[in-house]
Amino acid sequence: MEIRQLKTFINIVKLGNFSQAAQLLGYTQSTVTTHIQLLEKELNTLLFERFGQQITLTEDGQRLYDYAERIVKLEDDAKNALNKSSTPRGPLIIGMPESLCVYQMPALLKEYCTLYPDVELNLKFGISSDFRLLLRKNVMDLAFLLEPSVLDADLASTLLWPEPIVFVASPAHALAGMSEVEPKHFNNQTFVLVEAGSSYRVAFEKILEKAGIHSKTIFEVGQIQAVKQLVMQNLGITVLPLVSVQKEINAGELVMLPWQGPAIQINAFLVHHKDKWVNYPMRAFIKLVRERLIKS
Repeated sequence: MEIRQLKTFINIVKLGNFSQAAQLLGYTQSTVTTHIQLLEKELNTLLFERFGQQITLTEDGQRLYDYAERIVKLEDDAKNALNKSSTPRGPLIIGMPESLCVYQMPALLKEYCTLYPDVELNLKFGISSDFRLLLRKNVMDLAFLLEPSVLDADLASTLLWPEPIVFVASPAHALAGMSEVEPKHFNNQTFVLVEAGSSYRVAFEKILEKAGIHSKTIFEVGQIQAVKQLVMQNLGITVLPLVSVQKEINAGELVMLPWQGPAIQINAFLVHHKDKWVNYPMRAFIKLVRERLIKS
């Protein structure tokens, strides 16, 4: 029985399936399956009952889970007690929106990896609701949120900067030449949007709903770069953080629409769970973020 196998087992239980655990841990799904098979073979029991895509713990699986959490915690406690060095080392799992990672964070991430080469940095893209769940399950250490505010009682948050959100279109779009754009101008328009659940998409959809505006078509695209390419081909309008489209606006490939409707107020926050022990890798990352990224 190996610690890594127990950690795999714990993450499967917390996340509810093998594929998400594999993604979080940086393993292939076959590796995760092998870890569980080895545990089951050694313990001569089944740990999970499988019903199609659903898995549930067996009685023995529940008993092992209680022991596994204690064993992994003891390992962490032993490392903390015996490691006299304050040099950050070990795994650090951080969640962040794509726009922050690609357009705001590269220099800081490079500096952090240079300063602390013994930290195993693991970055996860996603949306705020996913990050909140992973923080509460204690399978993610830190997360960046793009939100109007963070009011969760169980999360410690640091306000970093306001993140301007803009409406953009191709220079050839019918709305590109207007001096003012209001919600009514979006009636029966086509939109190219990031995945549902992102804070600025939710805010935009609330604006449309309140104004009684109906879209013609919505293309939902997983990556910002793909969104921009479709908009540059004049397939629709999008709403994105300014930082992610500034280069294309400067190059004349996209046009920022002169929006006169309700403002979309979004801020960047760095958060962690209040009950989470802030270890050396987390502490060093938080310190670097505060020194490099907080904008007054």
